[in-house]
Amino acid sequence: MQSVSVVIPAFNPGSYLADAVESAVSQVPFPLEVLVIDDGSTEPLIVPNHPLVRVIRQENAGVSAARNRGIREARGDLVAFLDADDVWYPGKLAAQIALMRPEIGLCSCNFDVIEPSGTREGWGGHGGHYRQLLRGNSIHTSCAIARRSLLLEVGGFDETLTHSEEWGTWLDIARRSGLDHADGVFVGYRLHDRNASTDYRRMWCGAMKVLWRHRSTDALRGVRRAGQIYGPQAFDAFRSTRRSAHLLWACALSPGFVLRQARRRLPSHKRRADPAARSRGDGAGPVSERKP
Repeated sequence: MQSVSVVIPAFNPGSYLADAVESAVSQVPFPLEVLVIDDGSTEPLIVPNHPLVRVIRQENAGVSAARNRGIREARGDLVAFLDADDVWYPGKLAAQIALMRPEIGLCSCNFDVIEPSGTREGWGGHGGHYRQLLRGNSIHTSCAIARRSLLLEVGGFDETLTHSEEWGTWLDIARRSGLDHADGVFVGYRLHDRNASTDYRRMWCGAMKVLWRHRSTDALRGVRRAGQIYGPQAFDAFRSTRRSAHLLWACALSPGFVLRQARRRLPSHKRRADPAARSRGDGAGPVSERKP
């Protein structure tokens, strides 16, 4: 059986880290090792005492540098990534190891979004191929397991990016090997105020840099897809936090989505456009229908 090293980058993760580590060491089969990369934390790490766990400390250099350190230190044939604030559900490694055939370089799975209220919403992904992955990143880092040899070959994660760096890595791997996807929900992704994935401006800029490096007709479609992905995410964050900044980014990235959401919340009698008002061109109806 192929051996697996688990890499958990950590910077001041608080109490979340213990849950992440426990969810990794309780997998069957056991991983070869669980590497916690302490990226210059200024707070003590709460790490369960377990023989499989090794803590590696480094100066603060960012999450990509921490993951790359883990890849270099790993001894397993495969490397599975787990963010310090996420958790794995039972059976995650077993389901993915079974799919890592020689021609497969990267395997993903489905995940739950765990909101601050505790409610969960399932999200899916796909195995697909390089051209499909260009249209949008559907592989959350905590869902990914990849061949260490391929991770080293592509240079790991781009340390110059603060967002979408994992998308670039998955694309680099997909150009060299096949992808697969484990059915079933195996990861819990926590949504909270400290998540990096609520900085939509940087997410958008990072996605554009990745697509530029893989520019093609499909990549251009991915520009629109990035807005379709991050726009609804920003709107969901606005609904949860009522912070106007999230709503502004939702409008910028996916204005059509926001308009559709607003229309759904209007009383039915207000949704119907007034034909007289439309003929006056006073703003009712689409711009294309207004009179000059």
